[in-house]
Amino acid sequence: MTKSSRTILIVVAFLFICGFLLPPGNPSGTAFPSKDFLHMKGTVVTHIVENSTDTFSENRILELQDDDGMTLWFGRYFYKDICVTGICRMVKLWIFWDCAGNYLGIQLDEKDPLTKSDHTPFEPEDYIRLDQILADTLSILKSLRYEDLVTDEITQPELDDNRNLMALFEVDGYSSATSPTLKEYVVKDAVYTCYTLWHTVYGETRAHIDDILESRIDAAYVKQLLMKESENHKIFALDIIRRENSFLSECDFMVLPLVGSLDRNISEKALLAITPQYLSSPEKQLQFVNLMDHALPEIKYEIIYKMQLVDKVSTAAVALLLDKFMSGKISSGGLNQIFKIISKQELLNKGIVNNREIESRLTQLSNHPDAYTANLTRNFMKSIR
Repeated sequence: MTKSSRTILIVVAFLFICGFLLPPGNPSGTAFPSKDFLHMKGTVVTHIVENSTDTFSENRILELQDDDGMTLWFGRYFYKDICVTGICRMVKLWIFWDCAGNYLGIQLDEKDPLTKSDHTPFEPEDYIRLDQILADTLSILKSLRYEDLVTDEITQPELDDNRNLMALFEVDGYSSATSPTLKEYVVKDAVYTCYTLWHTVYGETRAHIDDILESRIDAAYVKQLLMKESENHKIFALDIIRRENSFLSECDFMVLPLVGSLDRNISEKALLAITPQYLSSPEKQLQFVNLMDHALPEIKYEIIYKMQLVDKVSTAAVALLLDKFMSGKISSGGLNQIFKIISKQELLNKGIVNNREIESRLTQLSNHPDAYTANLTRNFMKSIR
């Protein structure tokens, strides 16, 4: 038997012993390093990945649904070769995506952790950093090629009878120093692992999940998402409405209250879903302005900014905004923004400042006990006359 043949047999034996040629099997032993996705309660639905370019990994995506048939997560089991200059190491892990197809986490067998160039296992802080890297949709890794990851390459060592077979599976250690511009974007001594896993998260599986979700979108589905308690479901629904604004008229009774949510992510997404065109109705303007009663301070400003984009603001809505200031719901900075709304409406609707309701409130403000408020109002009244 030739030396090269012996080497191949040894490599195959090594792979078999390590389980690299075996299917994932019972996932009950995998609950590391993040939450145990695989033991969450729900109904599992299988989606086959047709014509997958990843011939090593499982050709199915699992979806966990709750009792209402709504997605809790999507997951796929991967066998990934991480290679440099022909030297490869097999990584086996689950990757999960949430109800909107966003990266959710990874899970692997505690006995088979991710390792670095010197075969030392990832530390807990390394997994935390990796999680941040994989969640970054705009990572610098997106536009890089494999050869961009290091400053130069060193020659692959020759294998001989005296070398440890494990050297064959070293990866990041065979490259020279990681490119200085990349160091802050990757886990130390694991640049190729970070690169491979990031492109796995945002590769064909993510595209397949997007297709699954896109096929479900209609008004009923959006309402179901909005009824769920989780932030992820609500934000996914609001993103859909922002993209397909025709759903807003059917779901507005569920969307408007979310502007007053104490969860800033939700309240900001709800604001983005509400268009100036939707607020063309005087009745809707009043509903919208009243949302600031329970809104976060920064969202109150956003409500005013949104009203500035409306072509025709009713006198009732302007009066209500002024009332919100006088009742302490809006700061002096907000009052100045309200004056900008009045100025715009004065150009489009001459005489709005002479409206009895508006004029009465401006007069009160010009005599406000706070000197700054009184002077601001007087100067504004002079500027528009």
